[in-house]
Amino acid sequence: MSMIMFREVDSLSREYEEALKHIETGKNIKTGGALVTFPDKERNLCELSATYMVKLGRFSKEQRVVVTLTFKKDSNGVYSANIEDSVFHVVQEEKGGLKEVWSGRLREAMDKLGEVARIHVNVMSNLSSKSSP
Repeated sequence: MSMIMFREVDSLSREYEEALKHIETGKNIKTGGALVTFPDKERNLCELSATYMVKLGRFSKEQRVVVTLTFKKDSNGVYSANIEDSVFHVVQEEKGGLKEVWSGRLREAMDKLGEVARIHVNVMSNLSSKSSP
């Protein structure tokens, strides 16, 4: 896969959602929003989270897939991440709450989640071509 770099990560969620509009999704996948958070006060880390809703079959429960990618800031102020480090969390509603039913990195997600993982890679590839280090 590839590295993706951004200097202005505050607009990353909006750019992710915009890139997602130009990628075709299957009829059983709905796209949610994207969110950028900074887990540390110094803003050395940036997390991009995107949500997808998946309904695998007519009688199956709807599942949410939350994809998280952590960007690290270098000494030049550029945030970078490896797309392969994307972590996928599959959660579904159970007994009035949400329960994680699967979690894994991109490589496992390509086998397990297929279309959702491919959509995420396509969006990140589109962003990578526009990124400005």
